Amino acid sequence: MKRKMITVLTLAMAAGLALSGCSKSADSTSTTANKENNQTEAEAAAAEEKKTMTAMFLGSSQDQAVVDIIQAVTDEFNANNDYNVEFKFETYENEQYKTKLATVMASNSAPDVFFTWSAGYLQPFVEGGKVYEIGPLVEGDQEWKSRFNEGVFGPVSYDGKVYAVPHGQTVAAMFYNTRIFEENNLKVPGTFDELKQSCVTLKERGIVPISVPVKDAWIAGQFLQQIANGAGGMKLFNGTVDSSLKWNDDSYVQAGELLSELVEIGAFPDGFLGMTNDEGRDLFIQEKAAMYYMGSWDIGLLSADDAPVSKNLGVFNIPPSNTSAGNVAIGDVDQCLAISSNCSNIDAAAAYIKLFSDTAAQEAYAYNADYLLSTKTSLDESKLSPLFIEVNNMQQELSGVTPWLDRVFGAGEGVEFNNAAQAIIAGKDSKEQMDNLQQFAEDNALR
Repeated sequence: MKRKMITVLTLAMAAGLALSGCSKSADSTSTTANKENNQTEAEAAAAEEKKTMTAMFLGSSQDQAVVDIIQAVTDEFNANNDYNVEFKFETYENEQYKTKLATVMASNSAPDVFFTWSAGYLQPFVEGGKVYEIGPLVEGDQEWKSRFNEGVFGPVSYDGKVYAVPHGQTVAAMFYNTRIFEENNLKVPGTFDELKQSCVTLKERGIVPISVPVKDAWIAGQFLQQIANGAGGMKLFNGTVDSSLKWNDDSYVQAGELLSELVEIGAFPDGFLGMTNDEGRDLFIQEKAAMYYMGSWDIGLLSADDAPVSKNLGVFNIPPSNTSAGNVAIGDVDQCLAISSNCSNIDAAAAYIKLFSDTAAQEAYAYNADYLLSTKTSLDESKLSPLFIEVNNMQQELSGVTPWLDRVFGAGEGVEFNNAAQAIIAGKDSKEQMDNLQQFAEDNALR
C-alpha cells in the first residue's frame, strides 16, 4: 500500500464608540440635521451585530490549564479583532472529541476552526476536501512563520501543502518515582533487560512496577510501539510508513514478545486490562506504582502541588532491547489547529489561530499547562516545573522520534495495531497478532 510520510493572556480594552457632540448653531434646522446624521451613523455602527464563528478543541477538566488558555485567547480575539466576528468554542475529552469531529466532518457541519492531531488522523479530512490549506496564509505572513521551530509543519503537510498550525510538541516517556527507586537501590535502567530486572525486584517487594492502564487500546499500542522503537529504531518506523517493511517484521514480533514477558513477570498492576487512563495515572500519583509510561501532556497533573508523587519525580526513555536501534522515542507535534473548508471567514479564522502562537499564549502553554512548545519562544526556567525541564532535556537527547502509529495510519492499520497490542498484552501470541495485522494491511491495500 502506498503511503506518504506525514512528516495569561491579558485582555486589551475594547475601544468604546463615542458619540460626537455638536455645537450650537443659529440655524436650528441645520443643527438638528447634523445631530440626526451623527446619531444615525453611530447607532448603525453600534447596532451592527457581530457574526458568530465556531471552534472546537480537545480539553476537559483534566486539562483545565489548556482550556483556560483557549478561553483567554478567545476573549482577546473577540474584544479586539477587526473582522466584526465573535468566536465561541466547545471542548471535549479525547474519545468524545474523535467521535464528534468525525460526525461533524461527515455531515459538512464542521466548526470554522478545530483541533486536530497530525499525520494520518488529519489526512482523510484533507483528502475529503474538508480542510482549508492554511500554508499560503502562513507563508504570506513571515513574522508568523518565523515564530516556529524548524520542521514542525512536516507532520501536518500533505503533498507539500500545510493544513494545520502546531502550537506544541509531545513526547512519550517513562515517569518514575525517585523515592521508590532510591529506597530499593534501583537505578535508571540502561538496557531493556535492566528494566525487566527492576520490575522483578519491585514485584518481589510488593510494589507495582509499571502502571499501564490499557482499557483504551491506544495506550497498549503506545507501549508496544515504544518497545518496537527499541528493537528496530527509525529504520523500522520508516520502513513501516513506506511499506518496505511488513507489520510482521521480526522487530514487531520481538517487541510483542518482550511485552508478553513484562506481563508474565507481573510488571503491571492487577486489573490493568480494565483500567482507565485516569485510574492508571492516579495509581502513580498516589505513589502506589514505581513507574508510569505516558505522554508529556501529563506533566502538569503529575507535578501539581497536591500530587503526592510531585516531589519524587524523574523521567527516562524506555531503553532499547537492541543497542543499535538508538535512543528513539514516540513523539509528535501537538495543539494543532486547522480551518474547515466551509469556514465563514478564512482571514478571521487565521487571525484567531495566529494568537495561539503569540508569546503570551506560548508562555502560558509552558508555564501553566506544562506543554513543550513548537515555537522559538524564550522561556524563564525559574517559571518551569523541574519535571518539564527534565522531559525537555530528555527530548533533546533523542536520536529519533516516531509519531504515534495510529496518527500516521489512522483508522486502518493504526487502530488495528493498537488492537493487536491490546490482544498481546491480554495473552495472545505476538506473531499471530502481527501476522493478522499484515494480512489486514494487504487486504485493504487498495482502499
